[in-house]
Amino acid sequence: MRFITCSSYYGTGSSAITDFVSEFDNVFDFTNEEFRFIQDPDGISDLEFNLVECFNRHNSGHALKRYKKLVDFYSGNMFGSKYTGFFGDKWKEASYEYIDALTDFSYAGWWMYDLYDRGNWFYFKKRIVNKLLHMTIWKNNPDRQLNTMKNEITYCSHPTEEKFLKATRNYIDSLFESVKPNDKDIVMVDQLLPPNNLERYLRYFNGNIQTVVVDRDPRDVFVLDKYVWKSGLIPHEAEVFCDWYEYTRAHRKTENMYTTQVHFVQFEDLIYRYDETTFDLIKWLGLEVKSHKKSKQFFNPEISIKNTQVWRKFPESKGEIQIIEKKLSSYLYNFPS
Repeated sequence: MRFITCSSYYGTGSSAITDFVSEFDNVFDFTNEEFRFIQDPDGISDLEFNLVECFNRHNSGHALKRYKKLVDFYSGNMFGSKYTGFFGDKWKEASYEYIDALTDFSYAGWWMYDLYDRGNWFYFKKRIVNKLLHMTIWKNNPDRQLNTMKNEITYCSHPTEEKFLKATRNYIDSLFESVKPNDKDIVMVDQLLPPNNLERYLRYFNGNIQTVVVDRDPRDVFVLDKYVWKSGLIPHEAEVFCDWYEYTRAHRKTENMYTTQVHFVQFEDLIYRYDETTFDLIKWLGLEVKSHKKSKQFFNPEISIKNTQVWRKFPESKGEIQIIEKKLSSYLYNFPS
């Protein structure tokens, strides 16, 4: 199975890649939902670190529990189906099988972090009861502990890198094979990978995967979030925003953003240099021009151009834009006059 995905720094317009690639007949567009279970905290990358690279009798088992908790969260609930809405029961089924495949053995037992995960009240309530018992009926048995977690299961796992990667690749394939139509060769998935440390993440796939890293003029990223989206996910003070913008892109000084599996694209080039940029993308992705039968139906540069130079529509941001232009001059897009 072949994957195409896009990687974003937040608000950089990476969905333009999802829309463009989905215009090809042999591509299965797997929605605009972000599937981040590989890269998120407690996700697959964290699992590899705790199970393979930094094995510890406590951390490794706990990491499996944390991944199971993430799986359950992404399953959704009565208020929203999340991943179950796309994979159905396969999401939980395949994920639990993956956890089993990585588990060497398990037993009824617990440790301090099983208390910690249940919150401060649960932890200190147990400590208080223990203290009271040691002051009274356990006065002569200071090492005894009150076992209030008899149903807790501890997982033990220390796979080799080869075993971990094999289980992970089979897991990812199992998930997407369950939804991919037989007449489609390629699956387009949004945000499967982050924009940085890609050498690590690309190893988790059996077949061919390519990701397009998308960036955007910092002036638009700042103004859109502060004045339009108002999400508060990124800094709204211009000086701090500049620090954040450089901080999130520092990896490009050491990582190669142009390989057979990684390609860098400026969002504005998709609009102002549409023909040239999309031609390069088609060639790099190995797509067939004759399959581009829905051209500009999902990504239309004539419409998306309205989402560029947005800062000009907000004169109240003038002082902030001047700060950004000074501190982030190397990231500014050279718009045609």
